[in-house]
Amino acid sequence: MNRVILDVKDILGEVGLEERYSFKQDFAPIKTETTKIEFVEPVTIDIKVENTGAGVRVKGHIKSALNLVCSRCLNEFSFSVDWEVDEVFSTERLPSEEVYAMENSVIDLGPPSEEAFVLAIPMKPLCKEACQGICPICGQPIDKKHRPHEEIKIDKRLEILKGLLKSEEENE
Repeated sequence: MNRVILDVKDILGEVGLEERYSFKQDFAPIKTETTKIEFVEPVTIDIKVENTGAGVRVKGHIKSALNLVCSRCLNEFSFSVDWEVDEVFSTERLPSEEVYAMENSVIDLGPPSEEAFVLAIPMKPLCKEACQGICPICGQPIDKKHRPHEEIKIDKRLEILKGLLKSEEENE
């Protein structure tokens, strides 16, 4: 799990105090049940942290690019993610799922960032909207260079069925 630790003790003295953070951080790949998501570039964090009295509110942007596989052509491509952060970190343990815990004066943006990156991935990632996939006959990407095939390859195990069709046509 990636961690993005910020100590916000400088703004905890008075409600309404703010502090800006802007930096880049490398993230390790995120492992899910089905895949491993790798980052193409460092994660850029540009946020404002504000004291709300019962904790802090984090607003801003967290950006990066992920290495994904196109669901049509199976080529890898870079997918940009720009998460508009608006999260609350509370000093009290609340039973709400919308509030993260703040330990003393420290917040960790790692878990919500990882969650946002995973949720940003489309169900069927495409390298480009017009991707036509791969040819079912030759396995090559279908693009301007790809020529249509005149002869369809038939599985040798099904060749006997082709012979049956020919004999039926001859009998008619």
